[in-house]
Amino acid sequence: MAAAMTATRVTILASAKPAVAVRRAATQRRGATIAVRSAPEEVSPNASISPSCSIDDPASCSLADLEMMYVDALWNYYNGGDFTLTDEQYDRLREELNWQGSGFPTLRRYEVQFVEAAISYARGDPKVSDKEYEELKRKVKAAGKRDDVTALLLYTKGQELLEPEQFNQLRDEMSKLSIDVGLRGATCTLSNTSADLIADSGTVTKMYAALAIVPSLIGIVPYLGATVFGVDVPPAAGLGFAATIALGLTSMIVNYTNLQNATILTGQCPCCEEPIKLFFGGENPATSVDYKCPVCGTESKLDRVEMKIKEAGGLKSA
Repeated sequence: MAAAMTATRVTILASAKPAVAVRRAATQRRGATIAVRSAPEEVSPNASISPSCSIDDPASCSLADLEMMYVDALWNYYNGGDFTLTDEQYDRLREELNWQGSGFPTLRRYEVQFVEAAISYARGDPKVSDKEYEELKRKVKAAGKRDDVTALLLYTKGQELLEPEQFNQLRDEMSKLSIDVGLRGATCTLSNTSADLIADSGTVTKMYAALAIVPSLIGIVPYLGATVFGVDVPPAAGLGFAATIALGLTSMIVNYTNLQNATILTGQCPCCEEPIKLFFGGENPATSVDYKCPVCGTESKLDRVEMKIKEAGGLKSA
């Protein structure tokens, strides 16, 4: 088995490792063992390598860290011939990813080329011809089961290299290829956020208050009109009548719009930490709902009764 793994690694390394001169330069940097990815502050925390992660100590890295380290190393190599890891570090990284069952040790050159082309198109500065771009699209669509790999590359490199408007345009374009740009699979560690959901009572109060504005005005008009025309109406009676009208009309509006028994729950996506804000309401509010993060696509089950994220990415919470 060890011989088979070694043979496999040699075969892949032959096509993926940098030239001798570049490897030699990388070896001179062997003292820098902590691989940290440079990224703008806006990038989601889960889209960068933890500062404490060292390839010389794989136990200090999550699977997400290892995948990001691998993606960055191959991205740099495929795009400029520069390699950020020594031979020993690269071998150790691949072995650890293989052992943990990650799909990223089979990252392919055309996937990197496609992502680079897609990003350049989004920036309005195409690096390949339309014909070449369409051929890359065809390859990506044909390898549909590897969408998670392409989605991760598009997400991380798009966040680094594009303006927000360009990134949104890229996501829209990729959705036409059935690729949801975002973090996927094991890269979503599902362990960095709380599973608790919090009731946002303030927003619910504001919602009901907004619905009551017009009914309150309708209710107070008769009392104000009577006062203007000199009719002696006791304030308690006038205001009581206004409150009754306002309450009745507001209740009708709430029932008509199916906003009764309202609860708004807030939390964080277990994958990308995007804020979650979801409304529960109606005559018989659902006890739980399936929620898909609009940023990373992670599917979660939100439980209104227990105020918990019960499942995320197919994994049940503790």
